[in-house]
Amino acid sequence: MADAPDTERQAVDPDAGEVLSVSQLNDRIASVVQDTPALNGVRCIGEVTDLHQNSTALYFTLTDGDAELPCMLWTNRYQKMDADLEDGTEVILEGDIDYWTEGGKIDLKPWEVIVVGDGDQAAAVERLRSELEERGWFDDEQKQRPPAFPERVGVVTSLRGDARYDIQNAIHEQDPTVDILVKDATVQGSEAPTSIANGIHHLDRSEEVDSIIVGRGGGSDSNLQAFNTERVAEAIFTANTPIVTAIGHTDDRLIADQVADVATITPTAAGEYIVNSREEFLAGEVKPLAQQLDAAYDTFQQEHEHEQELAEAVDEAAVPEGLPPVYYKAAIAVLLLLLLAITGLWLGVI
Repeated sequence: MADAPDTERQAVDPDAGEVLSVSQLNDRIASVVQDTPALNGVRCIGEVTDLHQNSTALYFTLTDGDAELPCMLWTNRYQKMDADLEDGTEVILEGDIDYWTEGGKIDLKPWEVIVVGDGDQAAAVERLRSELEERGWFDDEQKQRPPAFPERVGVVTSLRGDARYDIQNAIHEQDPTVDILVKDATVQGSEAPTSIANGIHHLDRSEEVDSIIVGRGGGSDSNLQAFNTERVAEAIFTANTPIVTAIGHTDDRLIADQVADVATITPTAAGEYIVNSREEFLAGEVKPLAQQLDAAYDTFQQEHEHEQELAEAVDEAAVPEGLPPVYYKAAIAVLLLLLLAITGLWLGVI
């Protein structure tokens, strides 16, 4: 970045001293972090979340439920460790705090990993998941099918989040006549479960709402914990209105997704799902049915004509060869009359 002229610097902040580029400031932060003994060789206990891996490193977040710390572990170092990391594993990490100057991010680079066991958060979620499964809240028989062409769709999400616009745009691209009623909700933090549940209850009481989408944008496992609570799960399960979830960019590993009538991966996917395109519906459903009906009628018509031909052939086959029966009957009658006449002459009656 080129340095600004002196006159411009003074106009922006005449009291400012040295003006640093982002790279220069990040280098200074990195130096402070690197030269601070308290940030080297630290030991930290927490729970692994958002674990993902590529060919060079493992990336995950260490959390205690209230705070999070990004971590990066080189793959070759991990392969030499006697540790099997996965989401929900509670670990003690020993390593250095590092500052990534290009990205301006701080993380912990562990050189030792001690597996403690299953984390409290993960264990609590699994207990709740098991309880709800025993109650039958995940059963397919409990699912409702949203109407294909709703007139009004309710949305529970943050008014400040992008998910709201993703859902709205996806719905109106399919059908711009659909009304959308958005209920603002806190979707992260300790207040989120109550806020989300209240939003669902509020829209569910409205008889004019055909379906409800519950969603938010992406986030870490900790950010999405509201959707792993019994309060939200109960609001979804007890709703009379079909519920579609669109939580982050996740699969159906969240409890809310398992209870919902339909779970989609993204807010956009939820909007596309909830409103079918009328043109696509006609092309994909109605036209093939019409073609099948026409083909079935043609087949029926051909079979009917064939049966008629067979019946006519049977009638013709039933008629005996030679003269028709009426000729035989007339001949017999003539012979009888002749016989009576001869008999009468012989007896002298005639």
